[in-house]
Amino acid sequence: MAQQDRIQQEIAVQNPLVSERLELSVLYKEYAEDDNIYQQKIKDLHKKYSYIRKTRPDGNCFYRAFGFSHLEALLDDSKELQRFKAVSAKSKEDL
Repeated sequence: MAQQDRIQQEIAVQNPLVSERLELSVLYKEYAEDDNIYQQKIKDLHKKYSYIRKTRPDGNCFYRAFGFSHLEALLDDSKELQRFKAVSAKSKEDL
């Protein structure tokens, strides 16, 4: 258990919960240049996205990424933000 705690602390020190915006080009450096499949997937991502954010790989990364992305999108959509606030306020009673 102590070893697992040390590993988790190491990961926490090295990786923020959610990173700043990063250029997609950082992915090219993470995958081998001769791995054509991954290189093509990165090119496909470039067609739709201009940046990425990395999340801490701690088992909650999917939920954190999903929630952060949703909340970030709400900043650009005031109508959806108001709807989200209303649903959230009501959910307190339901929960």
